[in-house]
Amino acid sequence: MMDYERHDSTLASRLELLDKAADTQLSRELMQLHKKKCITCQEDRLACTVRPACKDRNFLNMLIDLGVEVKDLPSFCYSVYLDQVKRYILEKRTREMVDRRVPIRDFLSALNMSSIRQFTTRFSKIWARFSTVREGNLLLVTGDDMFFHFDFARDTVVLNPNHIPIRDFQALRLYVSLFSEYYNLKCQLIDETTNWWILAVEVKNKEAKKQLESLKSLVAHRIELLSLKTSDGGIRLQVEIITDDHRSPPEVGDLRKVFGLAAGQTQTGNV
Repeated sequence: MMDYERHDSTLASRLELLDKAADTQLSRELMQLHKKKCITCQEDRLACTVRPACKDRNFLNMLIDLGVEVKDLPSFCYSVYLDQVKRYILEKRTREMVDRRVPIRDFLSALNMSSIRQFTTRFSKIWARFSTVREGNLLLVTGDDMFFHFDFARDTVVLNPNHIPIRDFQALRLYVSLFSEYYNLKCQLIDETTNWWILAVEVKNKEAKKQLESLKSLVAHRIELLSLKTSDGGIRLQVEIITDDHRSPPEVGDLRKVFGLAAGQTQTGNV
């Protein structure tokens, strides 16, 4: 029960702050401290439900991302978390959920679904707009202003991914395919070199020019160039992305905001 320490080496590999031994020691101490914090938090179930000791249950979210087995997660906190996910998806009665991880089996169980096929079939009939793409171990689903990133290799689904980095052209192509279909926008994606990509998106938003500067300020350190181009074919939003060791890779949330601006939809944490 709550055996976090077995995963301290996994956490250490993510940190990469000092040397391997030091990072492992720090990770072990962090796990031990949070384990005590979790025990104390769950003793007061009301507080754990409405005001958990770790903000937004971020420690629980980290444990899931590290691959900690469900039996080792803080059980009461996890049950509350699954209920929040369920109510958010089915009722939209909880606060916005962004970058929240859930093991796929428990995600489906919380929604009373037996399979991914049942999930996509049911909600494609319920949501006014619905798009999905799949390649290899990744399945992306979006609808009703929600976005789901299923990673079958890790057996995890991320609800409304915002900070997942896009590190290669194949991943970029997959997200572009999803968003262009969801927003019904024509686009062109060019793989100029191994680390230089150009995306041109049709613009339907009459206020795009006014909103462009605010978007630039949000993505400037991850996207090389963001500009509006006018031609006989209309207005297009051109995005240039360069990935190298000197800048952070673009994130899924950046791409969502680009398509949202082009479509004329206000962007928050969701699609």
